[in-house]
Amino acid sequence: MEFVWIPGGCFVMGSPRGEQGRDADEGPTHEVCLDGFWMGRVEVTREQFNIFTRATGYKTESEVEGFSWIYTGRWEKREGFNWRNAGFAQDGKHPVVNVSWNDAKAMARWLSKKNKTVFRLPTEAEWEYACRAGTDTARYWGDSAEDACHYANAADRRAKQEYPAWLIDNCTDGYVYTSPVGQFKPNSFGLYDMLGNVWEWCEDSYERDAYKKHKKKNPLFRSRAPDIVIRGGSWYSRPKYVRSASRDHLHTSHRRGNDVGFRLVKIPKNH
Repeated sequence: MEFVWIPGGCFVMGSPRGEQGRDADEGPTHEVCLDGFWMGRVEVTREQFNIFTRATGYKTESEVEGFSWIYTGRWEKREGFNWRNAGFAQDGKHPVVNVSWNDAKAMARWLSKKNKTVFRLPTEAEWEYACRAGTDTARYWGDSAEDACHYANAADRRAKQEYPAWLIDNCTDGYVYTSPVGQFKPNSFGLYDMLGNVWEWCEDSYERDAYKKHKKKNPLFRSRAPDIVIRGGSWYSRPKYVRSASRDHLHTSHRRGNDVGFRLVKIPKNH
């Protein structure tokens, strides 16, 4: 697993009121300052997740409970689907899906113990800072959704052939479902697939007004709410969700689906 150093700094988190596709939970915009951290260059792959499960015998929640949420033209709770059986073709280089927040945290704990350093999910603020990579546009390549297919695997013309009702980027990225990681152009930090491919779990609880409660320095929002933040959009996502400031959430840490995966951060030992 390769990590990229993300230098500390400050940025304006959230989206301005005039940004196309903006939702109210993306504000108010506010300055956030972060310490530096290492972030996975790509999303955790099936191959990497397999190393974890083989070493530990860990069973994901979808394996234990026998089902996951699968898109078949609509979202359905389906038996027999898990990270080994995504519901579409994948190989070891594809991002792992059908993993819950709890599953992702379990892999992070194992890596932390094995390497004697801290591995965890990114905070929501770290995720957006890393995604933006110094930009203040709607996406790390600019404001236009039309350029998405150079940078992201999201809902596109090819997907619309299979799912005619979808709202899409008016371009072709070559994939209906997940793509192998690292197939598109990276952002200026050298991170791939920060937008598109799979939604990525964050550490934070989700509330619509969480930003009003953020600290300026290294914010992490945790509450009694069961909802957990996911970021970045996926192969399934319409253009409004494939933006640096876009936020979404799943209603429980146990939820899993074939459009959700994760990437990890690593914290320097002196922190």
